[in-house]
Formats: sequence, C-alpha cells, structure tokens
Amino acid sequence: MKKILFFLSICMLLVACTDKRQGQIAKVLFLMNRTGTYYERSNADSRQCYLNVDSLLDCIDTTNIKTSKGARAFPIVQPLLDSLCTTKELCELTSRSYSASVRLAATDALIRRKYAHLEDILLSNYTDTTRIGVCSDDVGWEERVGSVFLRNVQSCRDKTVISKEDSLRNDSLALYTPGLSKYQYTKKLLLRLPPKESYYSRIKEIVLKERTYQALKALASYRREEDKAILLDALSHYDNENEDVDREDDETNNALLAVTVWTCQDFIPLLMRIRDYEIKKDDSSMLPRNKYLFEAVMAYNNQWAYNFIDATLALSSKKKDHEYNSDITMATNFHSAMLSHYNPRFVRLLRKYPGEDIGDGYE
Repeated sequence: MKKILFFLSICMLLVACTDKRQGQIAKVLFLMNRTGTYYERSNADSRQCYLNVDSLLDCIDTTNIKTSKGARAFPIVQPLLDSLCTTKELCELTSRSYSASVRLAATDALIRRKYAHLEDILLSNYTDTTRIGVCSDDVGWEERVGSVFLRNVQSCRDKTVISKEDSLRNDSLALYTPGLSKYQYTKKLLLRLPPKESYYSRIKEIVLKERTYQALKALASYRREEDKAILLDALSHYDNENEDVDREDDETNNALLAVTVWTCQDFIPLLMRIRDYEIKKDDSSMLPRNKYLFEAVMAYNNQWAYNFIDATLALSSKKKDHEYNSDITMATNFHSAMLSHYNPRFVRLLRKYPGEDIGDGYE
C-alpha cells in the first residue's frame, strides 16, 4: 500500500511540474508575441541555457502588459525557451503557425543544441518575406524573416552543425530564388561572390530587373565590355536627391564599390565629377559615399590616383562650413578607406591630412 501511495505521489508531482512548465512556456510565448522583436543570437554561445526560470518570470507582471498598447521589449525572455523546452517542443515552435520571433528564438536554441535537422527548419522558413524588428546589443533594424533564418543557420557552417553541401545549397537558394535578392543575407552574399560563369546571368538579372545594386560589384568582377554602360549609368546617379547616400542600397555607392574590382579608364571622368559634386555640396557627405570614392580611386594604384586624392583633400581643406571644417570630414573618409584597404602608396597622405579612423561596417 505504501509503495502504491508513493508511486501516486510521484505521478502527481510530475503532473504538477509538467503543468507548471507548460504554464511557463505559455507565458514566455505570450511575452515574445507581445514584443514582436527578435534579439539576434541571444546567449548563443554553443551551450544550452539553464536559467532560473522562476525568478525571471515571476518579476514580470503580464497583467500590465495585457492592458498596455505599446510593445514591450524583453530580451532575456528568448533564452527561456531553451531552458524550458525539450528538443521536440522547440521543433514544434519553428513551424509557420508561430510568430517569427518565436520561430527564430526556438531555432537559436536548436542551434545551441547542435540539432541535426536544422536544414529542414530553414527550408520551411527561408521564403518568409515578412518584416521583423531585429536587435543586437543596442542596435536595432528591420529585416525579412527568411533573411534572418538564412544568416543564423548559415553561421553554423564552420561548426559542423550543417554540412558543406547544405551550406552551398542555401547560398544558391538565396541567390536564385526570385525576389530574395532584397534579403540582407543575399546582399552580403552578392558582395563576396567570385566571378563564376554560372552566376553571371543571374547577377545581371538581379541588377537590371530586381534593382538590387549590391550585385554591381559582382557584375563588375567579370569585366565585360557590354556591362560598362550599366556601371557608367549607376555612377551618373550621384546627384539623385531621392537617394539616401548613407544607405547600403544606394546605387552610386555600390557602383563605386564595383570600380574597386574593375579599374577601367572610362570610369575616371565620372569619378572626378562625383568628387567635384561632393566638394561643392553645402554639406559634405559623411560615410560611406566619400569613403567608397576614395576606395575606388585607390584601386587604380598609380600616380594619377595619388594626385587625385591629394588634390581632393587639398580642395576640401579650403572649404569652410558653419558647423565644421569639411577637411576633417574628407580626411576622415580617406583614413577610413585606408583602414579598409591599406595601400602603402598613399601613406604619406595620411600624415599630410590628419583624420580619424572610422569603419562603416558595410563591407
């Protein structure tokens, strides 16, 4: 009789623990759905999270959240899924019936556990083009859900979590699936693609039809005479007032990056016109426009390039602005270009025109 009672007590305790855990999971899902924000790679240190779930959840009052119209941010909530859920439960949370933030957080947890079927999860999510708010530390931006899935799963390729074959297939999916050239992941991929013949037609299509200008650099790497007009046209849009020159999608900025891999003499007149335009502007551009201009010129790596940069910095030093000396801005852009692509030919200009070393994080 005592054994039966003991067994029943254990069963009741397990049921109570299970009920509590399911209630905690429901609370975590509610909090994550409420924020609508994904905190990128939170606690993704290749180890499963074992957090003090009770103390973390007990301090959050969901009553106030339910009556509040504004979204609340709870970055610590995401790793709780790892602490609470079994691998099977996490897999269920990656289905398209759950919100993007839940799916991404569950996938993060599975990555930490080195789950063997991450590729299946990616294939069911990579075409999700809905937008989601993404945060990393104190920086926030908006991105397509499928792009974040690609980036996170592809980050495992050097950790033997996904195979080399799967990784190559994922890059092909990002490159060849219509419309996915707008993904942040694909834009970064385009900037580092080698000039393989098999990529050429698709890259040109991305530039001309999908107007994803990060592909200009990849297109320029083929150095085909027939594509010269495309680069010249992109460079000529430097005075488009509708463009935001600080954005990574800016057409002229990407054309300048393209010149770094195709230093054609035919581009030089436009490089000079861009320089003159930047010098004459009422407010000189900060990063990245002038930085990319310097990088493009430096790629010619000859005396003309040295003289061009010397003259540009000298001209900018004569220009005064109500708020700042524009020579500081131009010199800083040049220093940043040298930081990204050091070339000893131009070292003397670093000393001649002092500036700060600032990277842009784009390339």
